[in-house]
Amino acid sequence: MKKKIFIITGEASGDKLAASIVSFFDQSKFDIRAIGSEHLKNKKIKILFDSSELSVMGLWDVFKNIYHLIDRINHTVDFIKKFKPEVIFSIDAPDFSFRVEKKIKKIFPKIKIIHLVAPTIWAWRENRAASFKKFIDHMLLLFPFEAPLFSKWKIKNTFVGHPFFEKKIIYKKFPLNKSKKIITLCPGSRDSEIKTFMPIFLELVKKINDKYGEIFLYHFPIQSKHKKIISNYFSSNNSIITSSEESKKNFYIKNSLLSIAKSGTISLDICKNSCPLITVYKTSWFNYFLIKPFVKIKFGNILNIIANKEIIPELIQSNCTPAGIFKITTKFLDDEKFRILNVSNYKKIIKKISKPNTSKIIADTIKSYS
Repeated sequence: MKKKIFIITGEASGDKLAASIVSFFDQSKFDIRAIGSEHLKNKKIKILFDSSELSVMGLWDVFKNIYHLIDRINHTVDFIKKFKPEVIFSIDAPDFSFRVEKKIKKIFPKIKIIHLVAPTIWAWRENRAASFKKFIDHMLLLFPFEAPLFSKWKIKNTFVGHPFFEKKIIYKKFPLNKSKKIITLCPGSRDSEIKTFMPIFLELVKKINDKYGEIFLYHFPIQSKHKKIISNYFSSNNSIITSSEESKKNFYIKNSLLSIAKSGTISLDICKNSCPLITVYKTSWFNYFLIKPFVKIKFGNILNIIANKEIIPELIQSNCTPAGIFKITTKFLDDEKFRILNVSNYKKIIKKISKPNTSKIIADTIKSYS
């Protein structure tokens, strides 16, 4: 009889990580079901519903979508009751996955729950860990500094490294206009993020073109469903490139003079491609003022947090304006040494969070509980 595993992902990045891990399972021996998206579907995994339905940003978005989220939680719990997996494996998305897992643990205490991408208790509300240990059987950690903190709360944990850095990229070739240079702009994967960042990026593009002339192409790595939304912001598509498949995305990031990205997993994608990087982040003022008093860290980009200094420039909230981004952008575009130093600095930090076989370690951990 096949061993049963249920996977929960909440964003495109989690779907991508899950697909890498699933590669180490023989599906003739494991019945794997999931909440996921394109990457897991490509691995022939049966999807309960698309993870994009869970993609909300900040507390205000959660409040606005609360009834839909409750419906999805109940639907997931009902499915798991019938499916009865040996293991539930969740990746990030704690607002959703933890609510499901708490309910399931009460009903089926023997089901093992493994979670990848630990909640940032080192950034705010450390005492949340007391509730995690009631239903999490094993916490898998991306960063080495997290281990002592979770051990302190007696939560079983393993530092597995970040799966994004376990393999070298094999590049395919795509068309390049040699008369133009490329700037990569990453507005995020959620609809709400795109609505926030695209007007900022559009104004930034105008400022860059006014100063340098129309010598740049602007590359947007996005999910395929957002391609039309991005295109609608531009009067002509001649100046933009969109990519949704990994090989195309990596090629154009690698060939970019600079990337400007909303803080998140995409930043690590950019670093893996050794592209100079500026981090930006903006949320609603409601979310910002609600969370800010509880946050203990100085930086938004995880590599800056690990380095404990700003090796990657950050423009957060009130500083995240077209004018503010443009000011630091010109420094990158005008100074090659500045770009080289940026990449050199963050590569030193990446070595600290990299392991050559992360996905296999995670898969083996899941198998040990099934």
